[in-house]
Amino acid sequence: MARDTQLGPSCQSCAAPLMRADDFGREASGVLRTDYCIYCYNKGAFTQPDITFDQMVEKVAVMMAKKRNMTDEAARAQTKAMLSGLKRWRVKKIEPMDS
Repeated sequence: MARDTQLGPSCQSCAAPLMRADDFGREASGVLRTDYCIYCYNKGAFTQPDITFDQMVEKVAVMMAKKRNMTDEAARAQTKAMLSGLKRWRVKKIEPMDS
C-alpha cells in the first residue's frame, strides 16, 4: 500500500485525515462533527470563519511542502486541486431564471 493512502475520511475544509475521535470537529454540544477536523471546526463554528480559499491553500501548502519535501509551487498546485473539491470550498452554480 502506498505511503500516502488514506483509509478514513478527511476534513472537508483542509483535507486533514480524520483518524481518531480527537481529530474530529465538535458541535457546541460536544457531539462529533464527522466532516471537519477540530482545527477547522470547533464548538459549533468554523475556527477561522473568514478564511478565504486562497488563504487556506497557502496554509495547507506550507505544511504539505515540508511534510512531503515538495517545492512550494508543486505543493500549492496539489493543494489547490485537492481543496477545490471539498464541501467548504465547492462553488454552487446558480442557474439563470427563465424569463
